[in-house]
Amino acid sequence: MKKTLIALSVAIALSGPTVSYAASETGMKSESSFLEEALQFGGHIGTSVEYEDKVTDGFNGNKKKEKTITNEVFDVFYSNVNWNLSALYALKIENREQNEPGYYENEDGLKHLFSIDKGFRLTNGWSTGLIYELEYTDSKLYSPYVDGLRKDLAEHSFRPYLTYWNNEYSWGLYSNLEYLYSKEDKSAWGKRTEKGYSLLVKPYKRLGNWELGVELYYQIKDNEDYQKNGNINEISDFNEKYFEPIVQYTFDDAGTLYFRTRFGESETRHAANSGGGNANVDYFKDIRKATLGYEQAISDNWIVKGEYEYANEVEDKSELAGWEAKNESELTQHTFYLQGLYRF
Repeated sequence: MKKTLIALSVAIALSGPTVSYAASETGMKSESSFLEEALQFGGHIGTSVEYEDKVTDGFNGNKKKEKTITNEVFDVFYSNVNWNLSALYALKIENREQNEPGYYENEDGLKHLFSIDKGFRLTNGWSTGLIYELEYTDSKLYSPYVDGLRKDLAEHSFRPYLTYWNNEYSWGLYSNLEYLYSKEDKSAWGKRTEKGYSLLVKPYKRLGNWELGVELYYQIKDNEDYQKNGNINEISDFNEKYFEPIVQYTFDDAGTLYFRTRFGESETRHAANSGGGNANVDYFKDIRKATLGYEQAISDNWIVKGEYEYANEVEDKSELAGWEAKNESELTQHTFYLQGLYRF
């Protein structure tokens, strides 16, 4: 018995350095493998410009004109198939001009967009994942009442998603549930917070070069406005729903042409203690939107994309304030978008 214990002790003692060395080498291989996988990635570097023109025939009878130019200086997209992981960072410059009789408002700002997507493969064509997105805007506002008012806006989005693809019948499904939270700080005017949820479901079907789909969407939000002294100025709840048919055609020797049109409505209800003449006032909006776009690959690395969007929104108000002339407001919007990407 004693000889057996002694032999076992000696064996353990002699194997100690070997085990330590093996563990060390395993760690080195693991680190090396991690770096190799990290460098096995694809992605793109891109830039874009968007021009948005709005005209609103307001409740007061005045026409408000607003123009916004958003220059995306660059965006960097990273995608790693080994980890089923992707990430995006974009830097944008935004300039907005608003004019109406007796009032103007200009805003210049920087936008930072960060997004990360971690996916998980399931079985039988199913997959899932989680997207976190943050858009942070730092801008200054100019009007007859303020000169360079600082404005900070942080918009957070958490989106778990579920997808499905059936190769035999060439149809699929994309869906996500979103929790969103945003906080806006206008130093001299107060703060605004928004919290809400949304649900999106998009079934689609491929027929040769065609892809047909429809996007179904529903969102609810709670909004709170605070005065500079911290008192609540306005409380409201918001809901929106729409359905958006999508038609896409991919040419054999060219790019992809797509068209989508949205039919939606939204409702905003203000609480009894809302300020600004909005107590117990409800807003009802009909939304119509159409988008035509084209995407084209150039050589093996470049992609260019162009879009035109037309939107029309008619909003009714349940109760008029003393300074308002009518209970209907109409917005017409034209948006042009151009993007270029270099893939690697």
